Amino acid sequence: MKEYDSNLKKIEQKVETLKSKSVSDYVESYNQIENDIVEQKNLIRNDLMPKNRQEDERIREIADKIHLHIRTGLETYSSVDDILSYLEPAFQRSKVDKTYGRALVLLEENMVIEQIKHKFKDAKYNAYLIILILDKFIELSTEIMPNSYTNILKLEQSYFEIYYDNM
Repeated sequence: MKEYDSNLKKIEQKVETLKSKSVSDYVESYNQIENDIVEQKNLIRNDLMPKNRQEDERIREIADKIHLHIRTGLETYSSVDDILSYLEPAFQRSKVDKTYGRALVLLEENMVIEQIKHKFKDAKYNAYLIILILDKFIELSTEIMPNSYTNILKLEQSYFEIYYDNM
């Protein structure tokens, strides 16, 4: 866990450097820092994935169903509020059914963010929706995941807030 904390601090410092930099002038910096965040999440995620084959298959089957649900919401609805309302039951169920929650957080979180990045023509709406969705993932992660994962999600949310503010 110390390795995660050390990497998190380094990424956090990089995110801080973006506060006064416009996205259009520093595209490469923004992209690199976002990649660093995703890479760190993947490292933590790999440690948290089930080691038992049967449990791994079960969580992946659940994630496949969640994936379809999320995709339907993103394809069907065209407003931030409607998308959030549609996805809310998945987050609520995840608080009760921990396996469902782990599947949502571990296997679908990155995919959701990637899909939202291209949902709206206006990138500001995409960044805004990502920030709101990350709120949901952070809330869920606080209940069912270790601090290291929750902290990287919070850092990712800070990154998108800065991104949104500097567009």
